[in-house]
Amino acid sequence: MEIEIVKIKPLPKNSTMIIGLPDIGLVGAISSSFLIKAFNMKEAAFLDSPNFPPILVFHDTKPKAPVRLHANSDKIVLISEIPILPGQFTPLAKKILSLTEELEARNIIMIGGIPAPNRIEIKKPKVYGAAILEKDKEKLKQAGIELFKNGFIAGIYASILKECIKKKCSAIILLAESYANYPDPGAAAAALEALGKLLGITINVDPLLQQEEEIRLKLRELMQRTVNSLKASSKEYEYAVPLMYA
Repeated sequence: MEIEIVKIKPLPKNSTMIIGLPDIGLVGAISSSFLIKAFNMKEAAFLDSPNFPPILVFHDTKPKAPVRLHANSDKIVLISEIPILPGQFTPLAKKILSLTEELEARNIIMIGGIPAPNRIEIKKPKVYGAAILEKDKEKLKQAGIELFKNGFIAGIYASILKECIKKKCSAIILLAESYANYPDPGAAAAALEALGKLLGITINVDPLLQQEEEIRLKLRELMQRTVNSLKASSKEYEYAVPLMYA
């Protein structure tokens, strides 16, 4: 499946690529949307494919593709307002890696959720970090983020990480404890705070927490479509323990 990146304006080189896509608790999608608004990041490109659903999104009367890249001088954020289907995982991962190579991106940071069965009892979700390169694991430790030691990562993020392993490139994923099937702005806020520590910047998540219930209601439909997609993408493995540690 061919995926095309249609550039609207130049994308910054030597930047950090932040990826937040619909996943467990919509943690990544909520985080991407918040970052774009918080840092006033403008649309720089969109992704298109014959196999993407025939959908346009309107924002302030302007038609937008649902899968877009927003940027400022040193950060690029990939956002999707539709679920990424299993058949699109590998082509999208390859396209992302191709773009990061072209732009000589410093690193890739993904934001997602990890299902926590007792989430209702958790006041502030814990955030785990996983990385490919030892230097990135050290960065996580220095930022006070606990390493994800044992378990499975499935879905689009697993596909991106696989491509990063092949290319031996810098990639980190932040995983916040989250509701599995409900939009979780609280988990997104925890992930964004961890991102701020990792990048050495301040991300004020108060507006996100203040609108928590409103966001949950607005994103119910996207969550339901995402749940249907997750069922077909081996996400149930994230509840399991790897065989060698059983």
